[in-house]
Amino acid sequence: MKGNVDLHIHTTASDGTDTPREAAALAHSLGLAAIAVTDHDTAAGVPEAMAAGAALGVEVVPGIEMSAEYKGGSVHILGLFIDPAGESVRSAMDFAVQARARRNERIVAAMAADGFDISLEELRQAHPGAVLGRPHVAQWLMDHGFVSSIDEAFRRYLGRGGAYHFTRERMCLAQAVAAIREAGGIAVAAHPLQYRYDPETLETFIRDARDAGCGAMEVYYSGYTADDQARLLALAGRYGLAPSGGSDYHGKRKPDIAMGSGIGGTLAVPYEVLEGLRAANV
Repeated sequence: MKGNVDLHIHTTASDGTDTPREAAALAHSLGLAAIAVTDHDTAAGVPEAMAAGAALGVEVVPGIEMSAEYKGGSVHILGLFIDPAGESVRSAMDFAVQARARRNERIVAAMAADGFDISLEELRQAHPGAVLGRPHVAQWLMDHGFVSSIDEAFRRYLGRGGAYHFTRERMCLAQAVAAIREAGGIAVAAHPLQYRYDPETLETFIRDARDAGCGAMEVYYSGYTADDQARLLALAGRYGLAPSGGSDYHGKRKPDIAMGSGIGGTLAVPYEVLEGLRAANV
């Protein structure tokens, strides 16, 4: 019998603190059978993770996490089994990276105008090769003593209502899903309870995601209770979506989330979930 899996992992290619190689090594040490590397708007860490996983006997699923515009807000769509070099994924990554870069420029310029000694060059040097975004600015604020945690940085400065909160352009839900499917992947509606939708809106989102081409939904996630999982599993079944699951591991940037076990040991995703996703990816 194969071990558990974690199909939602971030690395230094986006806003995680483990390199792709380190993430694969940690998965091996934890006895995980498989992980999916799903960095924000980039698949740059996938080749390194896959090579490390192959050497260690850990299956690494090539993936990505894409932000999409939905009803005036943002939702996240995971892509699993993608071709990291696929043209549709590369185009989507280019779009997202450029949109993030424009927002980064606005954030840093506004902060500098208010007296913060911050620059894009400093952020690039601190996070070489990463797709820069708000978490890296939050890390800067913490490292320089302005906040005590990443969460505080978002609450006070970078999140909705903060002085340096700026929106960025995003693909619509259908475009994000299409890019994943054109790259040979299955699109997964990520962490649906994190949007704090009321029950009717949640079901509308799941139906809209299915209609846009999503083939799966994240049922198992950090901190989700057994009741949460049962509720989401019923929704997935109602709309013909395969269940998926992962921790949303970011390393030290989100220290309360452990690879493979989520928050407080609430996560346990059996290998059969990965097999079901593979079978649904047709």
